[in-house]
Parts: sequence; C-alpha cells; structure tokens
Amino acid sequence: MGGLCIWDIMAENQQKSFSILRSIFWPVHRSEVAKVTCMLLLLFLLCTSYSVLRNLKDTVILTAKASGAEVIPFIKVWGMLPGALMATWCYTRLTRWFGRERVFYIMLGGFLSYFLLFAFVIHPHSDQLHLTRLGDWLTQVLPAGFKGMIALIRNWSFTTFYVITELWSIVILSLLFWGFANEVNGVSQAKRTYGLLNTWSNLSPIVGGGLALLFSHPLSSLQISEHEAWTQTLKQLTCLVAVMGTSAMGVFYLLTKKVLPAQKVEGTSPSAPQKESLGNAKIRLSMRESIRYLSRSKYLLCLALIVLGYNISINLTDVLWKEQLKRFFVDPNEMLAHMNQISIGIGIFATSCGLLFSFMVHRWGWTFPAMLTPVVMLLMAVGFFSFHFGGEGALGAVATGMFGVTPLALTVYFGSLQNCLSKASKYSVFDATKELAFIPLDPDARLKGKAAIDGLGSGIGKSGASLTYQGLIITMGSVALSTPYIAIILAIALTGWIYSVNFVGKRFREMNAPQEEHSPSSEPIPQTP
Repeated sequence: MGGLCIWDIMAENQQKSFSILRSIFWPVHRSEVAKVTCMLLLLFLLCTSYSVLRNLKDTVILTAKASGAEVIPFIKVWGMLPGALMATWCYTRLTRWFGRERVFYIMLGGFLSYFLLFAFVIHPHSDQLHLTRLGDWLTQVLPAGFKGMIALIRNWSFTTFYVITELWSIVILSLLFWGFANEVNGVSQAKRTYGLLNTWSNLSPIVGGGLALLFSHPLSSLQISEHEAWTQTLKQLTCLVAVMGTSAMGVFYLLTKKVLPAQKVEGTSPSAPQKESLGNAKIRLSMRESIRYLSRSKYLLCLALIVLGYNISINLTDVLWKEQLKRFFVDPNEMLAHMNQISIGIGIFATSCGLLFSFMVHRWGWTFPAMLTPVVMLLMAVGFFSFHFGGEGALGAVATGMFGVTPLALTVYFGSLQNCLSKASKYSVFDATKELAFIPLDPDARLKGKAAIDGLGSGIGKSGASLTYQGLIITMGSVALSTPYIAIILAIALTGWIYSVNFVGKRFREMNAPQEEHSPSSEPIPQTP
C-alpha cells in the first residue's frame, strides 16, 4: 500500500465503527464481504500457483544438461527483457480488441495451456527438440565463459519455460489482478482491504510449498528411474497449477458476473478510482532526470541506494546460492523439495514480520525494521562465504567434526537461510519501510521521488547485477571463479545500504519530531527538473 501510513488507516477504520481488532484483521463492511472474499481467494490462487511455478522453473533450468546457475544472468537479460516487452505488447493489443473480463481469460488461459503443453509434450521430448549439436559446436568455438549463453540456446525450451513462468508475476499478478483491483475498488475500500490482500499473498508460499511437497511424490508405487520420477512430478505439479488457475477463472467469473453487478444494483459499488488519493498516480522520468532529481536531496538519494542495494544484493546472492544447489543436489526432486521448504519458510517469516511491523515501528522507530533486511543478508553472507572459501581447510574440518555435514552442505544451508530470511524481510518490512519513508515529504517530492527511485533502483539493480555476472563469467570462465569478486561487490553494496538506512532513519526521526510535525521536512526538496 504505497504511501499509506498504517496508523492513518487504523484511525480511519475505527472512525468507520470498527473495533481495534477488526480494524486490523477484517476492516470490511457487511455489504463488501462477498466482493472482498472473492478478491482474497482470487489473489491467493494466483499467488499460490506462482509459488509452485517459481521453484519448478529454477529446478528445470538448474538440472538441465550442460546447464547451471551461470545461465540465469543471461536469461534475465536476453530472455526476460524481450519476454516482458512482448507480453506487454500482447496485453495492450488485447485490451484494444476485447473487454477486461475476456482479456483475463485469454491471458490466464494462454499461460495454463502453455504449462500443460510443456509438461506433457515438450519436456518428455526435450532431448529431440533441444539444439544439442549447435550447443556442442558453440562449446568448441567459444570460450568457457560463454557456457551460460550456450546453455540458454541449447536448452531453448527450458529457457522459454523459465521466462514464461517469470512473466506470470508481471502479467497475471501486476497487470491483470492489480489492474483489475485498482479499477473496481474505491479509495476508502482500497485503504481498508489492500492490507488483507497483502497478508494473503504472504500466506500463499506456505500453502504453495506444502502442496508442492505433497504432489512431488510419485503416485505409482512401482520402482521408477530418477528421470521418470522427475517427469511425473513435473506433470503432477503442472496439473495442480492448472486446477488452481481454472479455479481462479471461476472465482473471477463469479466476481464479475454475480458479485459486482449485485453491488451496483444495491447502490454499494465503489466510487470511481481516485488514483491520486491511493498514491498510484505515476509519472515517468528519464534516467538523466531521475539522477538529477535524486542528486539534489541526500534523503531521496539514500532511499534510492537502499532500493539499489537490495536489488543488487539479492540478485548477486541468488545466483551463487543456486550454483551451490546445483553442486549439492543431484536428484531434481530433492532440489525441488528443498526449495519448496524454503518457500514455506518465506511465507511463515513474512506473515509473522508483517503482523509485527506496526509494533516494531511504534516501539523502536523506522530504523530498526529497515535495518533487519541488510543485517540478515550480511550475517548469512558471512557464513556462506566462510564455508565456501574455507571449506577445504581447518574450518571445513571443524564443521564436519561438529555438525557431521560437509562444508558444501553448510554453504547450501547458509545460502538457503539467507534466501528465506531476505525474501521474507522484503515482503514484510522492506517494502513497508520504504513506502513509509516517503510520508514526511511534500506531495511533489513524494511523487517524483518515488518514480525516480522505483525506476532507477529496481531497474539498475536487477539489470546491473545480471550484466555484472555476465561480464565476470565471460572473463573468469565460471560462477565459481567469479565468487571472490562477487563477494567484494556484495560487501560494498551492503555497506552502502546499511549507511543509507542509518541516514534515512535519522532524518525520518527528525522530520517526525513533535516540534516539526507540521513541517514536511527541514531539508530542501528538489523542485521539478
């Protein structure tokens, strides 16, 4: 809920005759119950499906022949960027030709149809479909550093599956669901119910991970090979996603054909969306304008460094961790089970921290919850790199003697714990503290600063990390040989992130001090470029 202060929301809810507990857990009027329930169920089904697919696509690409974590940076640049542009183009074309409901069915049905086609047709015949000869020839003529690019081309169907799965979050969740939610919800209702939607989206990894673990076991009691077991798991999980996606279509039909028309008849339909009041009004700034605008305010610049630090850190550590998963897990089903357990952990920690966010901010201020994510990533990174670099020496011997596991296993566990806690912190406290930091600013700085920070911090962080990996892998030859340089870059990113949190925390406290509560900020805020 960008730009909305939780205490303002609770105060407004209590003015609407809600008790304190109800204003937190169910701020919904009786006339809105059917609509809100359908929205919650729809989002839950879509997010749970994505939780299953997200771990599935990582396992598919990591366990492919002649592939590994080095392919991921290449996919994110040469696969995700064209895929996102193509998906956005298709969406805009469809919205010109068809209505909102039909576009939803076409897009979601298209995704589900592709996943079923992949599981039952493409994947079983992948050995015949993949460009094995071309990949072998490229391996001979290109340096070792191009292994990731070669794997992207060689296993083209797995690359496509990875890209389309990632597009689920962009197209199905962002464009279809949240676009629909912003269209049918008025300002007052959005302020009260978007927190519920966020909570249900945090619960989805728990259910998605649990269902994936349940449906990963082969249904047949006969002894089958590892490859056959993995193929059966892929089919079962795809059918699970198809069932949840079809159910989501049914909920959407009920919502659009029964619930919303009934509210219009009763005169309780939401007013037309007021984008400015919801904080959803967006402006577009060029990269040069964004940098100029942010450079004129240290407060906004440090906020940008916080977003940049997260995106760089999570993308750098994600590839390193998946490289260790590739080395540690030979059986795809075991790797998938491990990743599903992490998804359950993410959901549990994200939900718990989300419920405690208001208490943490009220008790310890803005800095404490904002510092949780970088500190957790730093501590886990120390453990990860310690066993990664020192596993063959005395540290590895001590670890084996004390814990009875190999240094590689401890490296995987530290990486898994970092992945779990950092993503849980992102979904629960990181986004909330970032949006809360915009509250003391004047409206112009809030709007333009957010546009510049979201654009630069997210875009440069993700693409910059992937391009950095590509350069290092091509130069050094592999992810393993690039690890020392990644560790240095990660240390710099985390240091800048922690410094920026400390600075923003001090300024946030000053701007919200009692003697200055009527003044947005004592720091000059940049004017429109």
